[in-house]
Amino acid sequence: MKCPGHKLSSSRLAKLALAIAAALSGTGHAEARDAALAQRAMHLLRDHCVRCHNTKKTKGDLNLTARALALKGGGEGSALLPGQAAESHMFQFLHPDSDPHMPPKKQLSDEQIAALGQWIDAGAEWLPSELVIEAKLLDPAALGQLPGDYRPVFALALSPDDKQLAAGHGSLVTVHNLAEKDKPPLAKLTGHRDAVQSIAWSPDGKRLATGGFRKVLLWNTADWSPAGEISDLPGRVSAMVFTASNTALATASNAPGQAGGIALWNIADLARGLAWQAHDGTVFDLAIAPDGETLASAGADKLVRFWSLAKGEQVMQIEAHTAPVLSLAYKPDGALLASGGADKELKIWDTKTREQKNLVTGHPGNVAAIAWPEKKAELITASDDGALRLCNETSKSPGKTWAKAGGLLHCLAATADGKLLYGGADNGRVYAWDRTGKITHTLESPKP
Repeated sequence: MKCPGHKLSSSRLAKLALAIAAALSGTGHAEARDAALAQRAMHLLRDHCVRCHNTKKTKGDLNLTARALALKGGGEGSALLPGQAAESHMFQFLHPDSDPHMPPKKQLSDEQIAALGQWIDAGAEWLPSELVIEAKLLDPAALGQLPGDYRPVFALALSPDDKQLAAGHGSLVTVHNLAEKDKPPLAKLTGHRDAVQSIAWSPDGKRLATGGFRKVLLWNTADWSPAGEISDLPGRVSAMVFTASNTALATASNAPGQAGGIALWNIADLARGLAWQAHDGTVFDLAIAPDGETLASAGADKLVRFWSLAKGEQVMQIEAHTAPVLSLAYKPDGALLASGGADKELKIWDTKTREQKNLVTGHPGNVAAIAWPEKKAELITASDDGALRLCNETSKSPGKTWAKAGGLLHCLAATADGKLLYGGADNGRVYAWDRTGKITHTLESPKP
C-alpha cells in the first residue's frame, strides 16, 4: 500500500488551504469560519464518501456516518486524526496517486482536498445534520410508485394461530392464506410507496402493523380495514414489535447517518409514549423477552442493548459482534438470546449475565434472520446464500443446511411448533420449508 502523505502537491494544496482560510477569516468571526468549514467538509463526505461507508455498506469495514466511527476507522486503522490531516487516512487516500484511492472512481479537486485537510487540522468539528443525505426530507406522499417488478420481501409475520402470513412484496403487503393453500390471498394492503421494511402482528391477532418510509399503517385483521397511521417518523421503519400486553407498538427508525431511535405507541389512540435514542445508526431488529418486560435491540453499532419497557431505560448492553448486528431471537423460555451479525457469526447469550454461551461459525454471509420456535436447543438461521441452517445452542457450526431459496433471504418466520418455516427473498417470493429442510412450496408476489 502506498500512502503519499502531505508531500504530494503540498505547495499547491497549502496555498489553497491558506486562501480558503483567508477568505473565511475575512468575516472577522472565527466561529463563523469554523462552522462554514465544517459544513463544507460534511457536504463533501455526504456527497462522496458516506454512500459507500455507512451502516449498511461498510466498504473496508469503515463507517463514516458518525465522528466516533471515523475515529475508530476500519481495516486501515483510524480514518480521522483531528489536528493531523497529513496523518489521516481520510485525507491521504484522496490524492491522485494514493493506493488505495478514494473515491475509487472519481478524483476530488485540489480545492476540495484542501478544504477537507484544513477541516481536519482545525479539529474536525462534526455536524451530523449536515451529513444526512437529503432523501430523508422527502414527503412520503410525493414519492412515486416503485417499479412494478421490484418486489423484494424484506419483512413478513405469521398470525398468532399460524393460519395467515403477512408479507411485504415491495410496497404491497399481501396476507397469504396458509390454512387453504390453493385459495387466493386474504388481503392486499396498499398505502406504502417505498418497500415495506417491517411487519408485526399483535399477540391477540387483532392488529397488523406495516412499516415503510417514515410511516406505519395499522390494520384491523377482522376485515382488513385501516386502523390508523403513525407518520412523520425520521426514516424507514426498520423494525417493529407489539408488546405482550397488546397495548403498545415499539418501532425503530432513523434518518440516514443519524442515530436509531425507538418509540412506543399506544394502540388505543396511537399517541407516542416513551421514546429514546437506542443505537448509533440503524436498529436492524427488535425482540420482546418472553416475560414481556424487556425489549432487546440489534444495532449497526455492533451492540445488543436491553431496555425496560416500563421506563424506556437501558438495563444491559452487550458488545456483541465485530460488524452490525442484524437479527435477534429469544429462546422461548427467555434464558438465552441469539444474535446474528454481518460478521457471519451466530452467538448465544445468557440474558441474565451477558455471558457468551456459544459462538456458531460457518455461515457464508450475513446472518440475516433467526427463528427459535421451541424451548429446545435448536434454532434456525437464514443467510445470504438463500439457505436455512439448523443450529444448536451448544454446537460450533450449523448441523444441517437446508434447501436453498432462489434468492438472497431477508427475513424468516416459524410456526409455534417449528414444523414450518417461511423465508422472504430478494426475488419477491416467500419460500416454505418443512422440518426436514425441504422447500414444499412458494408464495408468489401477486399483482396489486
